[in-house]
Amino acid sequence: MTSNRHVEMDLGPDWIVRMAWPEEGDIQGGPIELLVTPSDPQAYPAGGISSTVLRSVDFRAATAQLRRQLASADRWRRRSDEYETGRIERIRDALAKGITPEYLALLSSAYVSRVNSGQAKPVERLAEDIGKSLQTIRGHLWRARKDGLLTGSAGRKGGQLTPQASAILSRIVPNAPQSPIETSQT
Repeated sequence: MTSNRHVEMDLGPDWIVRMAWPEEGDIQGGPIELLVTPSDPQAYPAGGISSTVLRSVDFRAATAQLRRQLASADRWRRRSDEYETGRIERIRDALAKGITPEYLALLSSAYVSRVNSGQAKPVERLAEDIGKSLQTIRGHLWRARKDGLLTGSAGRKGGQLTPQASAILSRIVPNAPQSPIETSQT
């Protein structure tokens, strides 16, 4: 299955069907891939795949499930984009008050989140989003490490927020979602 737009369904106790739709475009039609496998790969059902098994594939239910999955992913993406926009605004507002622990904690949180989500060139992207030079943001992250808000080594990607940084963030952004991504180690 090469598509990220896929659905998996049980076909009774013995079989699983995986269906995939094209990455782009409408999902009005059926899937472009169909893979039927035994529920237990160690014990193949007697007789193999039959026409009865194939007739039990419910394409309408699979399409409805895919639509729900896509709608949920779209809602999550919109909330995530809104949160990230607000985060950048909070960072800019904090920076306007100087290089404070609050600013460094916010910057570190955004940095760790981007590194852990696999974003390419997270420092460069933060610099662009905040409107500061790459060297300035690198220097601020170095300072966050030096001040005990971010673990890791300067010049090496990654790290994690310290309890001190988490406490600052809890105080200044009390309703922020608690993301395991921001506190996990890389």
